[in-house]
Amino acid sequence: MRYAAYTLIILAMVSCLGCLTSSTSSIRWSENIAMSGTADDPRLNDGNLYSVGETSPIRDDPNNPDSYKEADEYSQAVIQWGRPQQVQRIIVIAKEGQLEFFEIQYEDENGKWKTVRSVRDHLRPEYKYTGKEPMTTRKVRLKVPRRWDSRRVGGEKRRTVTDGGAPVVRNRKIQEIEVYYALPPEEPVVPETSDQ
Repeated sequence: MRYAAYTLIILAMVSCLGCLTSSTSSIRWSENIAMSGTADDPRLNDGNLYSVGETSPIRDDPNNPDSYKEADEYSQAVIQWGRPQQVQRIIVIAKEGQLEFFEIQYEDENGKWKTVRSVRDHLRPEYKYTGKEPMTTRKVRLKVPRRWDSRRVGGEKRRTVTDGGAPVVRNRKIQEIEVYYALPPEEPVVPETSDQ
């Protein structure tokens, strides 16, 4: 009797989990709007996973002394549009280990970069970010450190900084950046009734 009760509880939990996942997967996404934008490196948003783009240096601003430090410590991958776009989902595809650390940012109406996600210890080839609310912007940027102590050695074991891994200074290779916004839900199709 006790096992039957446990089995029913587990089945109820699994069915509730199924309901939750089906409700979140019902979001319809737009076409990849990054392809209609321009990027520092056109291979970042060309729709071809076999072409590999690179992050580019951040240009320093002579009027802002803090920009020199940012330009020295980071590189960037920027996609921009001629008119503001709504952005809610960003997918970044890069070979494993290329983007262990990065920030996803958008430019606000005042021209300031706002960070929506700081990613750490990312070791998979694809990263997906989905925001709760859309952001309206003309630019999306990945801000990537130029140097970091890798926690990955030889593709095997993750190690701490003290165990090894030399800092690396270089631009990072990215296969694709995809940007989407949520479409309104589909209207249910109501069959026409014929009056006879």
